[in-house]
Amino acid sequence: MPSLPIAQASHDLTQDFRNELYAALLSGTGIRNIETTLSQELQESGWLDKLKAYMQYLLREGLVTSHPELMEKVMEKIKSSNTDATNGTNGVNGTNGHSEGEEIDLRLPERVTRQGSKVVRQEVEKVCELV
Repeated sequence: MPSLPIAQASHDLTQDFRNELYAALLSGTGIRNIETTLSQELQESGWLDKLKAYMQYLLREGLVTSHPELMEKVMEKIKSSNTDATNGTNGVNGTNGHSEGEEIDLRLPERVTRQGSKVVRQEVEKVCELV
C-alpha cells in the first residue's frame, strides 16, 4: 500500500504515484463507489435536472450547434456559477434581466461537494496510507 504525506495530498502528486493510485482505485470498487455517490448526490439535489434544462435551452435557442460547442458552454456556465458563488456575486450582468438560460444556476451544491470529498477520501484511504 503506497503512503502519502497529508501535506503532499494538497499539492501536485508525481505521475507515477497518480498512476498507482488510479490503478488501485480501478482494481477494486473505489471508482464505482465515487461515481455512485456523486451521481446520487447530484440527482437528489436537482443539479442534473438543471444541467439538462440549460443544455436544452442552449440547443433550442440555437446558441450551440455541435457537441463540442455545447460542452464548452456548459463548462463555462459551471465555472462561472461556482466562481460567482465563491466571490459572493450573483452572476448578473446588465439591468433587471436574465434570459431563461442565465437564470439556471449550475453551482455545485455544497452537499455534493462535501459528500463527494468524503467518499473520495474514504476510497483513497482504502488503497493508500495517509501519513
